[in-house]
Order: sequence, then C-alpha cells, then structure tokens
Amino acid sequence: MWDAAKRAGLTYRNYGEFVGTVSAEDVKEVNTRKPKKYPDLSPNITAFATKQSLEGNFSPGVRNFDQNTPDILTTDSYRTARESASPIDPAILPEHPNERFRGSSRFGEWQREFRGYVADLASGKGDKLPNLSIVRLSNDHTAGISRRMPTPQFYVAENDYAIGRLVEEVSKSPYWKDTAIFVVEDDAQDGPDHVDAHRSPAFVISAYNRRGVLVHEFHNTVSLIRTMELCLGIAPMNFLDANATPIDIFTSTPDLRPFQASLPNVALDNLFPPDNPSAAMLSYMRLTDTQDLEHADMANPRELNEIIWFSVMGERPMPQIARLPAFELMTAGVNPDDEDAEAEDED
Repeated sequence: MWDAAKRAGLTYRNYGEFVGTVSAEDVKEVNTRKPKKYPDLSPNITAFATKQSLEGNFSPGVRNFDQNTPDILTTDSYRTARESASPIDPAILPEHPNERFRGSSRFGEWQREFRGYVADLASGKGDKLPNLSIVRLSNDHTAGISRRMPTPQFYVAENDYAIGRLVEEVSKSPYWKDTAIFVVEDDAQDGPDHVDAHRSPAFVISAYNRRGVLVHEFHNTVSLIRTMELCLGIAPMNFLDANATPIDIFTSTPDLRPFQASLPNVALDNLFPPDNPSAAMLSYMRLTDTQDLEHADMANPRELNEIIWFSVMGERPMPQIARLPAFELMTAGVNPDDEDAEAEDED
C-alpha cells in the first residue's frame, strides 16, 4: 500500500510494520545476559526500515513485534485505573503525569506524532498529516499461558483498548472530517469458529459510515484494500484488488460526533496465570514454553490456538477447523512413504 501511495504521489507514514527496533532494555539484556522482564517501557535505541520505500517514512519510536512492549496498557496501569477512586489514565505515555506510567507504548508513540500534526495544523504550519498511515498493534497475538507474561484475555483487551483510544484521538481532532480508519487482523491465526476458519474480523470507522446498516455482500481482505485505494485515489495494484468488490458502507453526510473509548473489564485475578495452576493448565504452560513467541507468526498455530482456547474456555473441546479435502492435499502433499509402499505393491 505504501509503495502504491508513493507511486501516486501521496505521503505515508509507518508505525511498526517492517521496521526493526532495539530498545534500551534489549541492549541491557545483551550486556547482562539476563532476559528482560515484562513490561519493557524503555525507548527505542535504534530503529531501521527493512523495506527501502519505508526509509524516512516511519516512526522511530514505535516498537516492532515484542510482547513485552505494551500496545497501550500494562497490568499495573490497568489495575491502578480499575482500583483508583479518582480517574487515572491507564495508557503508558512518554509524558504521563504519573511517573509510574511514563514510558514507551505503541499507542503513546503514535499519539505523540499525531498530536504534533494537530498542533501544526492549529498553528498555521499546514496540513502535515500523511495521506496514509499504517499502525501496527500486535499484542492480540498473545503470549499463550506463561508465568512471566499476562494472560491472553488481558492482551486482547489491551489491544482492543489501544484501537479504541486511537479512534477516540482521531475523532476528537480536526482530521475526523476526512479520515477513515480500517482495522484488520494481521492474520486470523488459523483459528476456527462455528462457521469457518477463514473468517476474520474487520472494522471500517469514519464519520461517513452508514449507521445501523447490515451489508450482506461477500467481502474479504482484498475488498478492504480496494476500499482504501478508492478513498486515497490509488490505482489497483494487481488483478485481485482490481476485481474486488468495495465495501458499500459510506454515505455523503458525515456524523462528526466523537467516539469515547471504554476501559475493558478483565477480572483482576486473571491478569496473570494463577500461582498454583491446575495440572491441565500446567501442561499448557509447558506447551507455551515450546513456542517461538519472540517473533510474529512463528508459533505453531494449532498448538497456540489450543493454549488460548483453554485459557478462555477451560477443558471444553475446541471446534475443529472446517476445510475441504482439497486444502489438506495442497498443504500436506503426498507422503514419500506412501509412494514407496505403492511401488512395493506394484512389484
């Protein structure tokens, strides 16, 4: 999308996608040879684009994939906000009034830049907000069940709240009148639901949404991309998006009322796994320890799904993935042992 924006002469900004980052805690981890602990609120020491077209077009403050880094909350800031008699902003921000919650989060670093664009516009320095922004909020991947890390329920709630605060921030700014926010999962983690494993949630948020309308047309991720291209005036990038059906969700009359994010409700005794886990939970903790959770999409999807399902639903059976036999053939192929067996039969 940013390459297409560049070809169209549009400005663009990237927040954490295809950007390598090293935090101060990462450096400390190397120097001390001791693993860093959750949460990592330290600033980035370095950040670099891993795609040439992103050089000079990314935020150096937003952290790449790292489950130790908050999208917006920590378990401590969340608990404090829930238990406090007076309102406390639970967001981890670079300039938070409460020193305990001062630091780096993905939302906080994005907000700092966005408010800079709003301030420039108000002071007459011009409209500097990029035409296209890509914001990566990655903690809904979760970290399975581990004594060292928050629960999947907390991670997903934190991720939802980060999205809500981002929408609130834009909706209370002068940019709300001409901004559309598209939210889609990086992937559905191969996760089955009661209909099909290929479904994934998506959101289109703007002042121009047709409120209360139920759209029955079939849409997929490419439909979302095509809709974004039309909003930006970008030509299709290939055959797929050129033939995708745009999402018919907009109207010509805006509703400029702002949004207000709601703090999620997670049980305070479920922010971390229990100190004395059951035998079943302990087995899933051990399974979590075998996963590569330091890198995006490197965990075994089936096993991570089972871990997350257990953390939420207990020992209830997890739904099986509904797939056509052709899919299994495409992914599994032909077993070499089967070929050898067939050859022996022919002999």
